[in-house]
Amino acid sequence: MKNLQSDIQGIIQNFRDTLPSEINSMIEQGAGEISSLSIMENALKVGDSVKDFTLNDRQGRPKQLSNYLKSGPVVLTFYRGVWCPYCNLQLKAYNDIIDNINNLGASLIALTPESKLGVSALDESALPQEAKDTIIREVSFDVLYDYKNKIANQFGLVFTLPQSHRDLLSMMEFDVEKANDENSYTFADPATYIIGDDLRIKWCFIPNNYRKRAEPQAILDALEKIQKDKK
Repeated sequence: MKNLQSDIQGIIQNFRDTLPSEINSMIEQGAGEISSLSIMENALKVGDSVKDFTLNDRQGRPKQLSNYLKSGPVVLTFYRGVWCPYCNLQLKAYNDIIDNINNLGASLIALTPESKLGVSALDESALPQEAKDTIIREVSFDVLYDYKNKIANQFGLVFTLPQSHRDLLSMMEFDVEKANDENSYTFADPATYIIGDDLRIKWCFIPNNYRKRAEPQAILDALEKIQKDKK
């Protein structure tokens, strides 16, 4: 199975090789500020209980966590939005293993603070067309709109985007406030959880780093272990 972090590292290296040093300095400044936060210490972890919640999907239909859990464990992942290249790699990688997840008796849902206007906001931005072409516009799992990161906040994952990264998005003429339909500039650490039917966390990956994601194989391995432990 392809390594997601290797693909992410490829983008990081490409930015370092091709972008002006001023831009790279802004990227690294913001990355350092985010990594210094106490997200890992504050976030929910294995053994913790989560609250049931209901959020709307892209079509505006309400979706409840407990309903997903009726058919088995839920892989719950957070991402910032389609403007984030690492998030697009994440969505594609997880979409590629959706059949494997389902075959293990589980389902996958993704939570994002990005509204349905996120794609149009990116299309209207000054990003190069090749960057826009990498957007993942459709996936085979539910994407739920976590307005103002309400659920992400319950998981202890929320941070405010550093000013250097706000400036970068402004330079790209990307309208975050339009994309998220609010102006808090808050996002969730891109954590991934597996939640059992008892609403307890069975496995988690909390990177405290927006340039890291749970590996697809690690998710499948965790689901297989959960399945074996139930027998």
